[in-house]
Amino acid sequence: MPRRSIVYEKTLPNRTLVVDNGAYTIKAGFSSPSPSLDDCHTIPNCLARERDKKVWVGSEIEGIRDFGEVAFRRPVEKGYLVGWEAEKAIWDSTFLGQKARLHCDPHDTNLILTEAPNTTAALQTNCDQVVLEEYEFASYSRHV
Repeated sequence: MPRRSIVYEKTLPNRTLVVDNGAYTIKAGFSSPSPSLDDCHTIPNCLARERDKKVWVGSEIEGIRDFGEVAFRRPVEKGYLVGWEAEKAIWDSTFLGQKARLHCDPHDTNLILTEAPNTTAALQTNCDQVVLEEYEFASYSRHV
């Protein structure tokens, strides 16, 4: 007698986060039936460290008054996302922080993420691992 397979029907959440993870800025927002410009947010895609070791992450950089002795670190090199430690800090601040403009619970949110054309398989695998294992979004779609 053949085995019966159990079918789990899981409905996807209604909330979808769309992220264009650019080299200079992250353009992100939640999809909606009637989109407007207010739905899209632009966040600096970098970390900044002052001489006194204070670290500014993502949108916090807008609060820096003196850029004279600030060192910037970007997770993107030559158009490809290679520094996931820095990117994870930026995403945590942008999407998981309680006061974040795009606060969401990844378990209840779908993710649509863009990537650079001709991204190597190793970088795609790294991206998939971080999105699926670290954040555990309800569903995930990666596009060029």
